[in-house]
Amino acid sequence: MTRGDEDSLDLDIVTPHGVVTRLPTSFPIVDHELDGHLDPDLFQKGFEDANERLCGFPPPWARHHASSTMAVEPDPDDEEPSYTRGYRAALYGYLRHAVD
Repeated sequence: MTRGDEDSLDLDIVTPHGVVTRLPTSFPIVDHELDGHLDPDLFQKGFEDANERLCGFPPPWARHHASSTMAVEPDPDDEEPSYTRGYRAALYGYLRHAVD
């Protein structure tokens, strides 16, 4: 196990049904060094904006928006990476749980 693997275990919750990686706002981060640059308010705003946008689309359009956005790497020079991470987290969740 590498050092990176040990760090990621702090973010995982192991249940009988599998491993859940928690969102940064789900409860306080044990080690603030892991994600000290994340702004939880911007993350939440991005998450809410993505959900609102997805709800405004018919399901096939929402899946297309989510999958096409997730297929592109985020801009490395993004001025609001916390917002972008929240937006992409919502898209990822939508794709994981979307019913065809």
